Amino acid sequence: MKAGRASKTALAAAAIRANHYLNAINPVFSDPFALDMTSTEWRKLLSNQTFTRLFNSAPVNRTFGKLTGQVVARSRYSEDLLKQAIENGIEQYILVGAGLDSFILRLANLYPNLRIFEVDHPDTQKLKLHKLQKYGNVPKNVEFVCIDFEKESLSDALSRSAYDKNKAGFYSWLGTTHYLQPETTLATLKNIADFVVDGSEVVLDYSVDYRNLLGIERIGSMLLSRFTQLLKEPLIGAFLPEHLHQSLENMGYEVVEDLTGLEISQRYFEKRPDYIRHTHATHMLHLRKNKY
Repeated sequence: MKAGRASKTALAAAAIRANHYLNAINPVFSDPFALDMTSTEWRKLLSNQTFTRLFNSAPVNRTFGKLTGQVVARSRYSEDLLKQAIENGIEQYILVGAGLDSFILRLANLYPNLRIFEVDHPDTQKLKLHKLQKYGNVPKNVEFVCIDFEKESLSDALSRSAYDKNKAGFYSWLGTTHYLQPETTLATLKNIADFVVDGSEVVLDYSVDYRNLLGIERIGSMLLSRFTQLLKEPLIGAFLPEHLHQSLENMGYEVVEDLTGLEISQRYFEKRPDYIRHTHATHMLHLRKNKY
């Protein structure tokens, strides 16, 4: 994204979550605040019955439904694991590249002992804080931390906050690595590994190289790349899973789980009548800092 404006892909992701919540039967991820989070243009589009009827039709869901699957499944997966982490005693939740995620509106008050840190580019945070004004005071256990990932380390950004480096944290990093150079993603993960205590967890999604994809998935990945280029936020980060795993293990992470698109579809989208599935072009990754 460019300085001085909020992320267009964050607005698009919020619109996708809103559409899924409003129009899907038995949503995989329910986000009643997503419509407010997205832009006026997206809200107008989603209020058009002709558009929503077409966009949510079975033929369209067989193709563009893969993008919906990617957006809603990553949020569902991360929050499923967050709940487990809280039950296991983790008291710090760090949303890295928080975007227009609505966790603090949906669930922050249910976890008053959970310290929540939303870390993102200042322009996206400015937009989000403006949108949050209509809901009154931000929960007291929430703190916003500004960062430019290309210029600053996550540890430096968190050092300006109330983050307790002596306690384990749960890091959710969704919908961001695709737009970063692979070296930046690896440097951020190395930075996290170097400053968190053992037992901390990280959940992220990442793109696999489109050259490893076949058929419609390869074409879809190329089209999505063109779309993000039009939004001035091109997809530039992709990995080979085996190479990524080796790098992470060298950093001191345990790869708890790496779910392929097929495995995510089997977990969250099995036998859905609307034909929404998860794309094969991205994986979900669950890491834990090793306890030696």
